[in-house]
Amino acid sequence: MPWRYTNYDLCFERAAGELGGIVLDGFSFAAPRRYDPRFFSYDIIRRSSSGDNLGDYLEGVFLLYKLHGSVNWARTESGAILENIEPRPEEACLIYPASGKYQQSFTQPHLESMAQYLAAVREPNTCVLVVGFGFNDDHLAEPLLAAAKSNPHLRLIIVDPGSEANTKSDKGYWTQFSEIAAQGEDIWFIAADFDDFAQMVPDLKSLPPADALMKAIQNLPRER
Repeated sequence: MPWRYTNYDLCFERAAGELGGIVLDGFSFAAPRRYDPRFFSYDIIRRSSSGDNLGDYLEGVFLLYKLHGSVNWARTESGAILENIEPRPEEACLIYPASGKYQQSFTQPHLESMAQYLAAVREPNTCVLVVGFGFNDDHLAEPLLAAAKSNPHLRLIIVDPGSEANTKSDKGYWTQFSEIAAQGEDIWFIAADFDDFAQMVPDLKSLPPADALMKAIQNLPRER
């Protein structure tokens, strides 16, 4: 599951560490951790103890795209992006709230995350969950609005404690999303803060029926 995050902090990384999850964030696995978009296409499998199969995908692995950069990214003089827990101000690899935000989002390393974001909202059978985003960044809101209008397979869930008030007032993208939702597009608004919404998310510890069936078939003994 990919997560796209506009904050600079290390919330997701620290939560993954406490829960035993694994973050694929575009950086190499060996120190010094170096950014390279190729790492987004990697995955992790659990090796089989026998030679019957090639292994299974490991649970708890997720993609993390930090669209506006991170407090632990440092751009070196050579242009390489390295993970550094305390980068100097001149090394900071962040998109600051400013008029040039749109232009900065199309430079590396932000360009790769933006490209993945633009492609993801056009994919079939996609659900986009928007939490804590006020639609004030045109370079993020506009592609999502266009996808909601043109992608019939997209389900959009917007979570905000002020959802009801925002959709009834003239608030730019909120109004537009509300209007196309009224026209029958698969857009849902949930009036809740993060703590309340977190309690609503089901704990998917068990496999869905299709995955359970596939796993049972894979575990059947094979004829020699």
